[in-house]
Parts: sequence; structure tokens; C-alpha cells
Amino acid sequence: MNNALVLLSEGASVIDRLQGLGDAKKQLADPDYWSSVGIIALTGILVVFLILAILIFMFWLLGAIFKAVDRSKNAKAEENARQNAEAVAKPAVESVSAVEEDYSNDEELVAVISAAIAAYTEQSFTVKSIRKHNPRTRSAWSTAGISENTRPF
Repeated sequence: MNNALVLLSEGASVIDRLQGLGDAKKQLADPDYWSSVGIIALTGILVVFLILAILIFMFWLLGAIFKAVDRSKNAKAEENARQNAEAVAKPAVESVSAVEEDYSNDEELVAVISAAIAAYTEQSFTVKSIRKHNPRTRSAWSTAGISENTRPF
């Protein structure tokens, strides 16, 4: 039994020597230990601040690049606007444009529409006014659905 305890105690000291664990008080008193701790801490702090400086520089560089791109786009837009203004200022050939017509005074159109409705419904009636349908208007159901689905919580 004594032999086992001796081997166990010798084995522990061999493992401590291999791992460099030794006595904690001796390790803390060793000046080489504190110099290595200081070097490791200083290296960690320097690495963190160096990476931070690199990130700051990268974001500054990206900001400068995006500002340059925006300036060039604005310059091109101003150049196009100036060229368009010059083109408008020159006498241009008149082009044929679509003219909106007032359909309420066209008696022939009123007669055709009223005849078509009368034939469809098999009733007689009088058309008072005809107005063009605006395709951008929504039905009441569509407007209600949009207001229901976009209402804030």
C-alpha cells in the first residue's frame, strides 16, 4: 500500500512538471510569468484596436466611394436635364397628341349607348350623362380590403 502511495505522489509531481503547473505561489512570484502575462494582454489589446482601426478605415472608404457614385449620378442627371431643357427650347415639330373628348355632347354616341342598354335590359330610360371611366379608381370592395389590410395595429 505504501508503494502505491509513493508511486501516486511521484506520478502527480511528474505530471505537474510536464504541464508546468507546479506550486502556484512559486509561479506567481516568478518575474518571467508576469512578463509573459503582460505581453499576452498587451498583444490582445493591440490586436483588438488594430482590427477596430481597420474596420473604421473600411467604413470610411465605403462612404467615400458611395458619395463619389452619388455625385456622378447627380452630375449625369443634371446634364440630362440641361440637355432636355435645351431640346425643349428649340422649336420642335408639332406632334399629334391624343385629345380628350367631351362625350357628354356627342348625341350620336349617347343614342348608341342608350340603345345598347335598352336592348340589354329590355326597358326604356333616358341617359342623362356619359363620363369616361377612370381605370385608376378602385371599387368600394377593393378600397375596403386595402384599408382593412393596411390598418395599423
